[in-house]
Amino acid sequence: MGNTTSATAKALHTLHHQRFRLLWGGVIVGLVAGVIISLYRLGIQAVAGVFRPLVERGHASWPDALLALAAFAGMGVVASLLLKWEPNISGSGIPQIMAQLSSRLDTKWYRVLTLKFLGGLCSLGGGLTMGREGPSVQIGGAIGQGVSELLKHPEDERNAMISGGAAAGLSAGFNAPISGVVFALEELHGRFSPRVLVAAMAASFVSNYVSAHIFGIAPVLSFQHVPLLPLNAYWALLLVGALAGLSGMLFNKGILYAKSLYAKMRLPFWLRGVLPFVLTCIVLLMDPELFGSGEEFIFLPAHGNLLPQRVLLLYVLKLLLVWLAFGSGIAGGIFFPLLVLGSLLGNMMAQALCLLGWITPDMVLPLSLLAMAAHFTAIVRSPLTGVLLIAEMTGSFAYMLPLGIVCLGAYLTAEAVHCTPIYESLLELLPNLRAKRG
Repeated sequence: MGNTTSATAKALHTLHHQRFRLLWGGVIVGLVAGVIISLYRLGIQAVAGVFRPLVERGHASWPDALLALAAFAGMGVVASLLLKWEPNISGSGIPQIMAQLSSRLDTKWYRVLTLKFLGGLCSLGGGLTMGREGPSVQIGGAIGQGVSELLKHPEDERNAMISGGAAAGLSAGFNAPISGVVFALEELHGRFSPRVLVAAMAASFVSNYVSAHIFGIAPVLSFQHVPLLPLNAYWALLLVGALAGLSGMLFNKGILYAKSLYAKMRLPFWLRGVLPFVLTCIVLLMDPELFGSGEEFIFLPAHGNLLPQRVLLLYVLKLLLVWLAFGSGIAGGIFFPLLVLGSLLGNMMAQALCLLGWITPDMVLPLSLLAMAAHFTAIVRSPLTGVLLIAEMTGSFAYMLPLGIVCLGAYLTAEAVHCTPIYESLLELLPNLRAKRG
């Protein structure tokens, strides 16, 4: 009996010290990630501040158009070189984190951190339809791995620190600390883990605190007023969820087809990056509004909406551009583009319902925001993260019920059409991947 009591006391003492180490390790990761991700966001803005005026001038002048094409081609060469030096920086980086946590991939954190940072500056600052949040997750994960190795944590604690870093990256990228924690548990681990919870909460909230000193505490999507959806309009949520589920299937299939098409073309390494940059530049020279991930399109219903035909065109063009860019494998994510596409989808459908007289015009904005969460859920299959992400991004938790309903509808639709979650599909396409244990 005495031995049992002693063993229990020792186990509890060990657990206490482990959680203490994870807590303070998470704080360190959050501090570092908050600074680096903030610099990353500022760097993207600075590079975009050079490339966006290039395409705007090129839109009106042939000499400037040729200069823009040359600049985009040069940026494509740089992005290709970075990918050649470190293949593990390809795409968003979230599948790589998932592979690390399942012991299927080994990476050198300092190479991933440095080259992913630079690769993101190229693709995101260069105007491709890609997002910063996936790369922010991988950069944060690399920081977590680096801190864990420097503190000589055992493997199980190392994984918790990587998860904490990933949560910190998402938190600083979206100004969404709760979503960062839930994403680490729901998507990266697929289960609840007290160790991950401690590290992720510490890293995520500290990272958000640091980034808030640079970018402020306002939500990423700050609207003056978003009307509440009346209960008698909740039937529209089922339509939004079903449409988002089908769009999610199209999005995922297109991403995978684009990657297979690039693989079949067997392009020289430098051309693999130049191709999406040059083709994107040609499109941007015709329509400079398509520069970047398209965040400004989310605000259309609140600031003088476009006609449904134009919204449909934007949806199609941004979808093709994200396939073009992400399929190449260069560094850059799909988080924000898929949210933008969801917003355009909801905007378009809500306007159609409005023309039919089934809803009032003030319902277009809330339905477009709800469609973002539904689209995320259909593509990633993390409904809880989708609900919290949109709530935090808009700064309003008044929409929890409709968010839950629309995400459930999108989830069920995506399951019904056998749409595999995108990060699971991309995980299996990673090079140098070890077989699953067991």
